[in-house]
Amino acid sequence: MRRLHWDIALRQVNDPGHGLSAFLSRLSVFGMVIAISLLLAALSVMNGFEREMRIRILNLVPHVIVRGFASETDWRTVQTDLRQSQTVIRQNRFTDIDALFVAKDDAHVTRLTIADEGALVPYKAHLRPQVDSLKPGDLVLGSHLATALGVTVGDRVSTLFSTGGYQNTLRPGTLRIVSVLSSDTEIDHVFSMAGRGSAEITESSRGGALAVNLVDPLKAPQFAQYLRQTLPPAFWVTDWTATQGNLYQAIQLSRQIVTLMLASLLIIAMFNVVTSLVLVVSDRRAPSSMLRAIGLSSSDIAQIFVIQGTIIGVGGAVLGAVLGFVLALFTPSLVQLIELVTGSPLLDTTVYPLAYVPVDIRLHDFLLVPGVALLLSMVSCALPAFAAANLPITEGLRESR
Repeated sequence: MRRLHWDIALRQVNDPGHGLSAFLSRLSVFGMVIAISLLLAALSVMNGFEREMRIRILNLVPHVIVRGFASETDWRTVQTDLRQSQTVIRQNRFTDIDALFVAKDDAHVTRLTIADEGALVPYKAHLRPQVDSLKPGDLVLGSHLATALGVTVGDRVSTLFSTGGYQNTLRPGTLRIVSVLSSDTEIDHVFSMAGRGSAEITESSRGGALAVNLVDPLKAPQFAQYLRQTLPPAFWVTDWTATQGNLYQAIQLSRQIVTLMLASLLIIAMFNVVTSLVLVVSDRRAPSSMLRAIGLSSSDIAQIFVIQGTIIGVGGAVLGAVLGFVLALFTPSLVQLIELVTGSPLLDTTVYPLAYVPVDIRLHDFLLVPGVALLLSMVSCALPAFAAANLPITEGLRESR
């Protein structure tokens, strides 16, 4: 009997007829495939932005910054304590000052970081050419900042340093560009770093700073709060959420909005399944009554339509997952093709955090979304199945004449 249920359900799914019910059955499967594939592709892109935000952007900025007007002994005590923390993977001392860069009749005001030797470690993979350390007078600029100034590696940049604390003393200087940071992120627009000794700085008047990077950058707010409670009053602490937090929240909000919109599309596709099955029930009133007349029970008829809805759900879920995987896989290539045809970048780091479209295909999404779609399709076929099971036999047989 169970084999008979499957045979009849498969025959109804593969109905080659040209009626409205046959058309809507195919349309319901097509709608599920489109909804699932678009949802999976969009989730993969949003996952990519979130991953790049955590791995690339947050790896290029300090997760926690400790500033303070303290003696060198106090600074060494703080660094020693941080080395014993298992959550800290890197720390380095630095000083940042306001600087005016002048080159080829162009000028740009930026925040110049003057750091110790280990400060270049997180940037090495993106430096062109790669350098291990910065000597006095050496300068590394972000690629977009270097382009704005019209300079390249080997050129010299005239500078004005704002030193002396509240006295606002301006000191002239010259720095030589030894490398350019090309990370394809918004950091390329503002990044500038020079070696110790590149500018005369009175540490006692400006105060020093310590950049701390953690194993998990998302735990930076909690770690910063811990430091605020344990460090002496001479120190104050900030974390990356003060500068990059809005960007991360915007990515999360965009992900939620896109998911909600495409989930709504998936629910609409489920209504198509209900509509198609209701019309199939209406078209199959005579055959259903004949099956009831030869001995099938009302529960058998209901099982046939439940199996039919399940087959539609399985087909839509599997095809949607496959198409979604293909769309997600080729999205970066599609973006490159669009940029090639239009002749302009689709994403600009002056507006967007990245200059490319990242994709992160996660197995969890490709199991959850088709699984939910399959569950919804099985639930949605309950009403048509109940209606088919309660069709009057005599009415259906009268229609078959």
